[in-house]
Amino acid sequence: MKTENEFLSVEVNENGGCLKSLFDKTRKEELIYQPHPDSWKGQDVFIFPFIARLKDQTYTIDGKEYQMKNHGLLRYMKAEMSLERNHDIKATFQSDEKTMEQYPFEFRAYALYHLNKKQLEISYHIFNLSDTDMPFEVGAHPAFKLPGEKKDEEFDISGNSIQFRKRMHLRRILQDDKAEFNIQEIKYRHTDSIPLSKKLFREIPTIILKAEDIDMVTLEKKDGSRMIIHKGNIPYLALWSDQKYGDYVAIEPWDGLPDYVDAEKDMYGKKAIHILKPKKEYTFSYRIEIL
Repeated sequence: MKTENEFLSVEVNENGGCLKSLFDKTRKEELIYQPHPDSWKGQDVFIFPFIARLKDQTYTIDGKEYQMKNHGLLRYMKAEMSLERNHDIKATFQSDEKTMEQYPFEFRAYALYHLNKKQLEISYHIFNLSDTDMPFEVGAHPAFKLPGEKKDEEFDISGNSIQFRKRMHLRRILQDDKAEFNIQEIKYRHTDSIPLSKKLFREIPTIILKAEDIDMVTLEKKDGSRMIIHKGNIPYLALWSDQKYGDYVAIEPWDGLPDYVDAEKDMYGKKAIHILKPKKEYTFSYRIEIL
């Protein structure tokens, strides 16, 4: 489903209810990475109820074991699409017998996409329809196209960077070579920017920043264009790209964390889990601003 204004057009995929296209009419340029067979074959993800990988792809509720794939349920579901007031796009999901086999809670979730001049606001809404406390995490996975050139066996993304408003001590959570997350946290650097390169993502497959003091980041591209990702008070920010061919960087606001190597199996005991009371709502939102 598509909507547009004078400056931008946006398209949302009914499969997963996620961002498929954000087109800058002024520059006549697609801003969102498009799947490629030699690189990442996916796109944005409405992440719920787990971020990234569960240890052994399993967890327990009240002693019973459940299995779930990477990034949770919604990326594998088809959304009910509707065009709301102000031409907002709404993608709605409802729990059913199939989701209950993986996640034993009744819920309703929707994503809302709202254009305002040169900004796209994306909000995720989670409703606990169960009669018990519902543990969960939520995140977004937008990937932005980068200018560069193919060199030898990789796409060179150097010259692009992530900029912060002030110099700060960034703390990074390490990921091991099995794509499991290590509980070790280190001070990343005292800096106001992170230069992007494939070498960086070979050394650190996913950079996860503790980002309580980072309300926004700017993606500065080597062609001079810029965009701001306003993440508000969402506590974590992940940066990711494939290690060779992809012409993109994913800038991912996360309210939660993947399983650490020594993670609790019990979902209620996980490190950054949220608990939503029965019949209550949770909202997560961020904005993409084109400069």
